[in-house]
Parts: sequence; structure tokens; C-alpha cells
Amino acid sequence: MGFHVNLVNDGTFDENSGRVGFFGENGFLTVSGAFRPIFYDMEVMVADDLMLEVGVGVTNNLNLILGDINTPRSFLDVNLDFIDQAFYSGLSDTTKIDGYASLTHKKDFTFPVGYGNEFKPLQLLSEDINASAKCAYFQEDPNYPTSIMSSYPTEKRTAKVTAVSPYEFWDLEAIVPSRVRLFWNQNSRLENVVEQLKNLRVVGWHIEKDTWVSLGITMVSGDLQSGTITSAIFDPQEYGAITFGSLDNKAVADLGNYLLTPNGDGVNDVLYLDAISLSPGNNSLQIYNRWGRLVYEAEDYQNNFDGFANVNWVIERNRGLPEGVYFYILKLHDINFSHQGYLAIYR
Repeated sequence: MGFHVNLVNDGTFDENSGRVGFFGENGFLTVSGAFRPIFYDMEVMVADDLMLEVGVGVTNNLNLILGDINTPRSFLDVNLDFIDQAFYSGLSDTTKIDGYASLTHKKDFTFPVGYGNEFKPLQLLSEDINASAKCAYFQEDPNYPTSIMSSYPTEKRTAKVTAVSPYEFWDLEAIVPSRVRLFWNQNSRLENVVEQLKNLRVVGWHIEKDTWVSLGITMVSGDLQSGTITSAIFDPQEYGAITFGSLDNKAVADLGNYLLTPNGDGVNDVLYLDAISLSPGNNSLQIYNRWGRLVYEAEDYQNNFDGFANVNWVIERNRGLPEGVYFYILKLHDINFSHQGYLAIYR
């Protein structure tokens, strides 16, 4: 079936198994109506873009030949949804989704998004299958975006994040812990964000903390003109925007061995680690006894360990850990730092 005119879908259009094409040599075409149409194969060859006023689903293949698929960035529910095994072909700077793309029942997926004449995908690498997820690219200053109501001031960042890109960002809506891979080119102007590629990081606007934080790094390739970077695992639902940032990796974590005397006298009652300030909200701590059994663990450690175990196997946890020597492992993800030291507990 081929559409050379606008589609107004006020009925059921979700059980087809053939190909639907949108063809427009001049101007643009729109898809609107009361219900979301779901196509098996979808082909787009529209000179001035296919405009979505209602969401559209694809269950097999989206083939982009000419023109973008445009969705309004102010309405997340209006998107192009790739359902189950659906895939796409024909992506380029002038054939992409200019707005929100979404997925249904996928674990890993590269969102074919961009803006204007810029194809800027985001690859989602999840720990489990996503029931749904959405993504859009914004070629806008996160300080003053014009297409959404939110703003993400780049001067509000954790101590070790020295810069945040004012040129572009992505919005990712997902709930499964994931890594993301971002792509950059000359128009990303990374030379104005970071001096050396080794200091480049994926950064995210933490909604609760109201600041930009590092999302870590697991892989980077390319140079300042073009390349890709992959973050560490994070929880996407905690973040409102994602982009490129620079990290001061000259920081040195001053860590050693510690004495803990949790007797309530106000001296050494808790394990206080100054180095936490180098990676606030993005660290982990594990404490083991002398036989190598884990007795305490924390993500985003808050300098509050007072000698009590928090793992299930420890008997009589409410009495506190026995006196003796323990060892700890602290990881500061923002500066890619890991340290093992010793902790003595005396009551």
C-alpha cells in the first residue's frame, strides 16, 4: 500500500503484514488521527519529511530512502517505535528520525536519531530487556534549550567534572541499568570541551542532585574530530540529559589504613573517607573479614559505616562486627580509581 497523501488513522491499523510506503515528491506528508498505526514494513520517500502527529509502530523493517521522520520533541508519546525484532535501513544525515525514536522489548538498540542535517545516534546497551525506552537528540545548548521546557545548567557540575558540552545533548527515557555509546563528529566541537581524549567522559544531568555528574567510561575510540565513547553502567531514569564532558583525572585519592572505634565517643565512630569527594554519588565500597567473606557493601558510600554488617550471611548483625582486622576495596568511578586498604575495628 502506498500513500501519496496524508494518512489520518481513526481506525484499527495494526495487524497488517505487508509493506506500507509514504511517497511525496514535493512538500511533506503527515500521519495523524485518533489511533497509532502499526506497520510491518514501512518505507519513506518524502522530499520534505514525513511528519508524525501520532505515534507509529514498526514490527519488521523501516527503510528510509528520502527525507526524515519528524516528531515533536515536546510530546514523547509521539514517536517512531521499533517493536520486538524491528530494524531499520538507509540511515544518513538526511534520512533519520528527527525527534523521538522508541523501542519495545529490546535489550540493545541504536536509536537512529538526529537533528536537521545531523545524524547523531545513541546506542543503548542494557543489562536486561527494556519493556520500552525512548531517545531524542538535541543540537541545542543544554543551558537554554528551545524545544523543551527543562534546562540543564552546565556550570552546575561535580567538582571533578571540569566542563560540559554546550553544543548538544540526548534525552534517554529508560529504566533498565545500561551503558550508552555516544558518537561525535567535527560539529560536536570537542576541542572546546576537553583538551585530551583521555579526559573525555559521558556525563549526565542527575535529576535529584540537580547537577552534572560523570557516567564513567568503559571504551573510547577516535580523535577529537570523530569517534565514540561508551559509559559505565548507570540507571537512566535518574538522569534528564546526557552529553560529553571533561574530567580532571589529575586528582589523587589519599587513602590508607584506618582505625574504627564505634563506641559513641565521637572519635573514629564511622569510617570516614575524604576521597569520596572525588567521586560523589559514583563510588562503591566493600569490606571483607580476614577470611575474605564480604561483611559490608555500599553503592554511593556516604561515610556512614559504623562497624555493623549489612549482608545476610553475618550472624547477629545487630551486635556489630567482632574486633579485628578487615580489608576494604573502594572504587571511585569518576576518576577510574580502585584501592584496597586495611581497617581495624576495636570497641
